[in-house]
Amino acid sequence: MFTILTVFTALISIMFIVSVTSTISALRRESEEVKSMNKKHSAF
Repeated sequence: MFTILTVFTALISIMFIVSVTSTISALRRESEEVKSMNKKHSAF
């Protein structure tokens, strides 16, 4: 019983870390796109 709970806790922790990592990478990508859009619009 204890080992099953430990495994579930480990899986939930891994899923949480993966979701945080993907969120951070998506935010970085989005900020880079905003910067590139600003550079394109500043030419006008």
